[in-house]
Amino acid sequence: MFDDLFNNLKGFIDSKIQEVGNELQKRFGIPEPAEPFVLIRRFTTADSTITRGGIRTVGETWEIEAYDDNTQRLISSVDPLRNVILFEVAEPDVQECVFACQFNAKALNTEKPIKISLGLRKPGQWGAMTTTSWSTGISPTQDFQPYEVRAHFKKEADAAKVQISVQFESSGILEIRDIELLQAPVKPQS
Repeated sequence: MFDDLFNNLKGFIDSKIQEVGNELQKRFGIPEPAEPFVLIRRFTTADSTITRGGIRTVGETWEIEAYDDNTQRLISSVDPLRNVILFEVAEPDVQECVFACQFNAKALNTEKPIKISLGLRKPGQWGAMTTTSWSTGISPTQDFQPYEVRAHFKKEADAAKVQISVQFESSGILEIRDIELLQAPVKPQS
């Protein structure tokens, strides 16, 4: 009897947690694309990265280290150990869309996952830049794995840049290749 009561209570709590999660996803998440994604840009090792130090190319792969000669070794609890900006592209000529960045990656010799972010960088107050980003973590692996990170774009008065970046929170190396930026229209809310 107590097992049945416990299982019913557990099922009720699990369903309420799922409802709250779905509501948060609707409110703060990335909307669903209305159509399949279309390739905007494919990056190759012939493309120059924004950040230069601590990055080398090996065949068709970028190898990015957590440190370079210019990295400041001051660690705060808020900022990553190192932020590497790979690429920036101009905002699209649409009012709203969903971006997807697809790539293959593996992390080596790292204690914490290495984050790959897809963000929107906009001019802020007093000339400062603000970045809104969505990210996915890459944990240590022996082989390349496919990953995707998505972002929601809405056109505003100030032009934005779409930015692909890497954040290290511990030492390590990220190997990344086959980077593609895609976009799709936003599915209308029902």
